[in-house]
Amino acid sequence: MQRKLSLWADQDKERKFYGLYDLLYDKDWLHLAHDYVAQNAGSITAGCDGIDMKTFDENLEENLKALAEEMKTEKFEPYPVRRVYIPKANGKMRPLGIPSIRDRIVQEAIRMVLEPIYEADFSQHSFGFRPNRCTMDAIRCIANYTTENAKFFWVIEGDIASYFDTINHEKLIELIRRRVKDEWLIALIWKFLRAGTMEGKLFRDTKLGTPQGGIISPLLANIYLHELDRYLSRCRVLPQKEKTKRREQGQANYAGVRYADDFVILSNGTREQAETLKEEVSLFLKEELMLDLSQEKTKVTHINDGFIFLGFRITRGPGQKGMKRKVYIPQEAVDKLMDKTSATTSPQTYQDSVNSKILALNRIIGGWCRYYQYTSRASSTFHEIEQSIFWKVAHWLGRKFKLPMTEVMKRFKDHQSGSLTTGERRLVKATEFPTKIWTKRYIKPNPYITREFLTREELPSETHWTGYETRLGMADLRPLILKRDDFICQRCGKRGTPKTLHVDHIRPVRRFKRPVDANVPENLQTLHIEECHRKKTKEDRQMESRVR
Repeated sequence: MQRKLSLWADQDKERKFYGLYDLLYDKDWLHLAHDYVAQNAGSITAGCDGIDMKTFDENLEENLKALAEEMKTEKFEPYPVRRVYIPKANGKMRPLGIPSIRDRIVQEAIRMVLEPIYEADFSQHSFGFRPNRCTMDAIRCIANYTTENAKFFWVIEGDIASYFDTINHEKLIELIRRRVKDEWLIALIWKFLRAGTMEGKLFRDTKLGTPQGGIISPLLANIYLHELDRYLSRCRVLPQKEKTKRREQGQANYAGVRYADDFVILSNGTREQAETLKEEVSLFLKEELMLDLSQEKTKVTHINDGFIFLGFRITRGPGQKGMKRKVYIPQEAVDKLMDKTSATTSPQTYQDSVNSKILALNRIIGGWCRYYQYTSRASSTFHEIEQSIFWKVAHWLGRKFKLPMTEVMKRFKDHQSGSLTTGERRLVKATEFPTKIWTKRYIKPNPYITREFLTREELPSETHWTGYETRLGMADLRPLILKRDDFICQRCGKRGTPKTLHVDHIRPVRRFKRPVDANVPENLQTLHIEECHRKKTKEDRQMESRVR
């Protein structure tokens, strides 16, 4: 069905789609939407109704059946979005909306309907939050325009002020209606836009914007800014003969490259022509989309001076064979990584397990290096950060165990790899990620028509796990207790594996004045995860109820 929708949209750019709402409460459609949502790591987080995916799945078939019935009878009403704030790299807080599980499933079902239609419409120069497209495709697109032959050397760095918070609902619905004539689906999208937010116990109306964190929000945001792509494509779609004629007449050609609300406009004209275009774009956004271009952050830059886009520094300078465009890791990105690793190895974290600490650092290092391994001089930057992180972790280990550095090296250094290890986990080295060249074409076929496997880019998160554990030290104690008990359940006497066994407290944590006192080897035992651990927990609760 998705392929049919995309084919119809591709074959007829004026086609209006009816009957889409009926797909949303189809049993198989809704079940697949649930499966997609369940795969997301965020499914463990509950919305304002307090229900997470684990609880929802306890009566999965009944819950999906009830949800389908609500949709079919048009009685479905989305809950307000639970709003939380996460820290940004600049110290400010970014709002994040967390819909309820049922709302996320319905939003995913809507995305499954609308995305195939709009993938047939969206620009090849739009890359953010779209299937089979990623950041490096956007960088490759810019690189293609800034070669010595193309000469698109003037850059307008676009910045829309508070984009996700200022999307006009009426305008968005107007744009959706150009393709969708299903008023039931339109009404449902409107309900999600107007569902409001909950901050603690405080309810707020939502008259503008789409909540950052909603499954359907990125698609709606792309539908909205597709109008900007269309505006900027007026010159790009001209035949090469017409472009050459424009240059001979002293006019500039230009092209826009967009990743969600981040965009750049490249021009092969003069600075004055770029400045004029900047004002034209600002006026278009204001009048047509009711958006404001930040005059402070929106700059006109020559590529020789360099500019930063999506965390990459793109510049032009002398090479072995004349001037050449290059992509580097900006110093700001290195500084942010160092701040993350410093926070992860701070003195306030000495009670964390070593295994958890290394796992947390490996996630940070791996995500950052994979993001930047296609840049120039990546290997030299990786070597520098590798040395810095190595010594941060070494000093953290020394302070945690009150050891001199010579003893830390004897106890934790793996001389074969040159890194630090606990035996269970090894600190990954940044230089293990080789420098690569991005060779994929940025022009992508519609995956719904070609039936390609759909992939979605996961960007490095601004927030990160530092290795903190709810039960301090358990990541280090668990392998020790399993080995001590010879992987034998202390209740039934049967042998198990690390996947089937659980390390449990003999005396429950809640019976200690300080929870950390419960996490000692003498109070830990090996139990089978399913049967034995469940029986032990039930007996503990029965005993406590008798005492009361």
